[in-house]
Amino acid sequence: MLLKVQELVARQQPIELQGTLDMAELFRDNSEYNPLAPMKFDLVAKAADDRILVSGQLSCDVRMQCSRCLDKFDETIAVPFEEQFRIVEDGEADLSEDDEAVPVTEERIDLSPYLAEELVVQLPYAPLCSEDCKGLCPECGMNLNEQSCGCNTEKIDPRMAALQDWFKSQKE
Repeated sequence: MLLKVQELVARQQPIELQGTLDMAELFRDNSEYNPLAPMKFDLVAKAADDRILVSGQLSCDVRMQCSRCLDKFDETIAVPFEEQFRIVEDGEADLSEDDEAVPVTEERIDLSPYLAEELVVQLPYAPLCSEDCKGLCPECGMNLNEQSCGCNTEKIDPRMAALQDWFKSQKE
């Protein structure tokens, strides 16, 4: 998706950008995240002085794998998007480190990598199918959301294991 810099600056009016961006190639080898449809974007690009501000909303339906129970579930990820670009001449000095604007020397800005990056960064690190997901049994691997198993999941600190036997001998 290309944004024409000179056209935007000459117009001095915001440009609305709406459409979709296919994310399938980005997630091709990823088993945890799978986009179900192209990412939708609804953006507004504004030019002011030597700056271009692109802001709006991104959304994408994604199939994810729960980090506790390993089941697949679908969720719509909606994230705000805001990126600032600075128009620079070819011979102009580099931007200062404090300036967060992306330098632009071309006549067109390809927004696709910026949109894809924002979506990837906003994906949950450890997705959960629900907040109260019980996960898998550490002993037998059964999904505890579907049914409970009879495994003994009581953990005893190995440093205190000798005391457990000491209490048993006093009861006898």
